[in-house]
Amino acid sequence: NQCMQAEGNTLLIRAHGEPPVTYLKAEASGFRIIDCTCPVVLDLQKSIREAYSRAMEEKKGGQILIFGQIGHAEVLGLMGQINGAVVVQDLNMLSELLQSGRIDTSRPVEIFSQTTKNPSDYAELCSRLKEKMSAQFTVHDTICTQVATRQAKLTEFAARHDIVVFVSGKSSSNGKVLCALCKKTNIRTYHIESGSELRSEWFRPNDNVGVCGATSTPRWLLEEVAAGILEIGGNFTNFAASIQR
Repeated sequence: NQCMQAEGNTLLIRAHGEPPVTYLKAEASGFRIIDCTCPVVLDLQKSIREAYSRAMEEKKGGQILIFGQIGHAEVLGLMGQINGAVVVQDLNMLSELLQSGRIDTSRPVEIFSQTTKNPSDYAELCSRLKEKMSAQFTVHDTICTQVATRQAKLTEFAARHDIVVFVSGKSSSNGKVLCALCKKTNIRTYHIESGSELRSEWFRPNDNVGVCGATSTPRWLLEEVAAGILEIGGNFTNFAASIQR
């Protein structure tokens, strides 16, 4: 019955990607698939499958680690490429996995990162793990270059402004990372989803306000928020707002 209902319907695979089982189920159900998986994510999925093949050939059996947010759509898609991948979310989790033996430092390890993670966090985690390793340890640079470049630009952008209004969905993993980056540089950073959340008490008469957002935040939304900010500061002499996209 499911096949009959799905026949001719279209299934869109979003940019985060999906595990192979999703494609098999969709095809079996008769869906027409439009695959919008990001090319960077597709390359990462392929690299993980290749690493797994190498691991299976190792005499001691290699291990595949993924630095990423547990439950994130991209990470679920990456885990689904192979059997037995271990996700490491942060340094605390790394310590727990080492203590429990789920990461065996006497066996070869290859580690990959979710494409939207913070490069400095990834580097620190890899450095910590390398100190513990007695077997071969391979680090793959899989963070999207556009994301890494954007993080550097946002840090500079946040430092140039008196206050930063960051616009993205509150549940966006990429949004959380980038907003935290801005706040680390500029404590007067506020995270909103739309202009309706703006508060006049955030702003001062001479503020130079920066408006920015996550990788997926559309420019029209940034412009809408900037217009709302300028309206709030309409009576301020040197009040200004600029957008970083």
